[in-house]
Amino acid sequence: MRLVAMSGGQTLSFPLRQGSTIIGRHSTCHICIPAKTISRRHCQCYVDGDKVAIRDLGSSHGTYVNGSRVERAELRDGDVLSLGGFQLRFDLGDAPGGAFAHGAGAPEDIVVTAQPSPTDAPQAASPFPEEPPPAPTDFPESPTGEETPVDQSFMPAPYTPHQETTLGAAMQPQLIIRDGRWFLRDPRTGREVEIAPTGGEGVLTTRPDLLLARRPNVRLLIAAVAAAVVCVVAFAAFFLQPRDTGQNGKILDEQIDEEYNRLVDAGIDDFRAKKPKEAQEKFAAAIRRNRTIDTARHLTQFTALVVTAGDDFEKLNRDEAERYLKSIQNTRGSSEKARAFAKEKLRWLDDEKTQLDLYKDAMQAVKTAEGNDDALLKVRSTLQTLSPDFYAGRKAKADIPKIDDAIALIRLARADRAKAEFKWADAVPHYNDALPFVREAARRAEIEKLIADCQRYASEEEIWKHAKEAFDKQDYRTPRNDLPQIKPGLYYERAQKLLKDIAGIEEAQAAQEHEKEASLLYKNGAGPKAIELVKQYKILKLGHIEERVKRIEDLLAAGRKAEEAKDYRAAVQAYEQAVPVEPDAENDYNRRSKQLLDALKARFPQIAAEYADASNRAVAVDGNPREARRLADLALEFDPKNEKAKKILANLERTAKNLANEAYVLKTEPNRAAALEKYQRALDYAAPGTPLSQSILQEIEKLKD
Repeated sequence: MRLVAMSGGQTLSFPLRQGSTIIGRHSTCHICIPAKTISRRHCQCYVDGDKVAIRDLGSSHGTYVNGSRVERAELRDGDVLSLGGFQLRFDLGDAPGGAFAHGAGAPEDIVVTAQPSPTDAPQAASPFPEEPPPAPTDFPESPTGEETPVDQSFMPAPYTPHQETTLGAAMQPQLIIRDGRWFLRDPRTGREVEIAPTGGEGVLTTRPDLLLARRPNVRLLIAAVAAAVVCVVAFAAFFLQPRDTGQNGKILDEQIDEEYNRLVDAGIDDFRAKKPKEAQEKFAAAIRRNRTIDTARHLTQFTALVVTAGDDFEKLNRDEAERYLKSIQNTRGSSEKARAFAKEKLRWLDDEKTQLDLYKDAMQAVKTAEGNDDALLKVRSTLQTLSPDFYAGRKAKADIPKIDDAIALIRLARADRAKAEFKWADAVPHYNDALPFVREAARRAEIEKLIADCQRYASEEEIWKHAKEAFDKQDYRTPRNDLPQIKPGLYYERAQKLLKDIAGIEEAQAAQEHEKEASLLYKNGAGPKAIELVKQYKILKLGHIEERVKRIEDLLAAGRKAEEAKDYRAAVQAYEQAVPVEPDAENDYNRRSKQLLDALKARFPQIAAEYADASNRAVAVDGNPREARRLADLALEFDPKNEKAKKILANLERTAKNLANEAYVLKTEPNRAAALEKYQRALDYAAPGTPLSQSILQEIEKLKD
């Protein structure tokens, strides 16, 4: 990955290393652009793996990515970075192209290195000749306030060589020796250049093993000569040794000593019968019989090796045992049985070794198969192929239960993880796979119970999911029918809660239905039935119905009773009080109250006429002016336009004035008693509280004094 720029028709490439790269006009920046529009430390580029981020360091003219000013941004392949009028294209790959290529060749990498000493070779020409190339070191001078300090999180990680011989300081050019070849590496960019001595042929190498490869193998030559000498000496010793003689000094013929072979064969039979002591005795007798034949001696030594090793084949000196058995085969005078025994035991040694090698390979595989039950199964299969007639097979038989335990633990752990995540369908096969490898009956019973629980929970989970889906769709019949199948356990409380919620919802729905029914009855005027439903289903929301119905019925009854008693004022008052008790205009109780009130008001003119007639009778027939005035006032109260009542009141007032004048005349005669009586009569006709009534009262008081 790199930044690509154009300068003077030349395509220049600035590779980006892992870690931090500073761009600015100061000579200590990693990429130096010596222009006044570029800040001393303009921006910071940070490479982390295959991700590249840019951060503005408080530059004067800002940092732009694809024309947009940024403080921080992540660069993508082809993004254009603008710095003070200069443009750099971010190139993720190595091939040139894009807006800056213009058909030019591959851009030459500019390797950022430390400032060269005066004696160094001249560097490649820079597109910005005003200042020297940047050095990848820390800034030698502190910031002036023009820029933001470098973000420490953008600093590069230290260079660490891997499996290479490194010469020189960590941050200076490094000499790398790899496979006998020499390379010079820049630790910041990771670039390497192979080097070789001037005029030298081939590549320098410091590997001793390669140098030794060019010399003759002297050691191998010496070893071959020594082996040849040993073979010659052994051959001479065998054929030149003196023969043993019998008791009479005569050399025995090993090929015809039947008694010797009988003793050897009997010893072999004892060996096979696992009677090593008896076998040793017979071999010893054979040796005493004939010392010129080595068969019994070799059998004695082989038997001793086997007895020493016991049942542990690994303790058996196989090389010695094989040497003795081959000697038996090659010994002249050995019986056919002895040779067959040697052949059999040689084959046994080979088979034991083969079986033991398989066993060891399997046990080595166990160490690398930790947590891998498939690998352990392969090991187990290998161990099962080993015959129990061999030492390795017997060891395998003892190790197979351990392998079984390991396989069971792995599969049980897998099943327990699935169970902990409520993945019952995944847990069941894992438990079933582990079950054949569990030997304890109690543990097997426990796992079988876990399998049954997981199967049950898997079924109950499906029931729960379907019930919940139906519940969310307001289908309460399905969960009400299915959830009782869930027994006490993991999903039991959920099921019971959902059933309780359903019961609550259905109860609320039923209550709503009863409430609607009671409200409708009350609205239609069937108050007693509505009250009965409210009490039966305890509909608290409609608890006011009973009180309202009683209040309205009482007022309407009082109104009707007042009408019958012709106490129309009380009837009006009762009906008017009944109307607001139920404010709903569509309620039958409100309509009935209004209807009775309106019907009574429609009769007001008729009622007024009745009161006027009664008032006229009261004054004309009964001579009761006070009652006449009261009835006339009532007539005008119900019908202010009733002329008859008005005339009656006017006549009463006129009569009161006439009686008062007559009383005044009687007072001046003087006839005080007659005057007082007249004034009393005038007061009955006068309207209470009027000036006339007040003046009459004053005159009465005077006459009483």
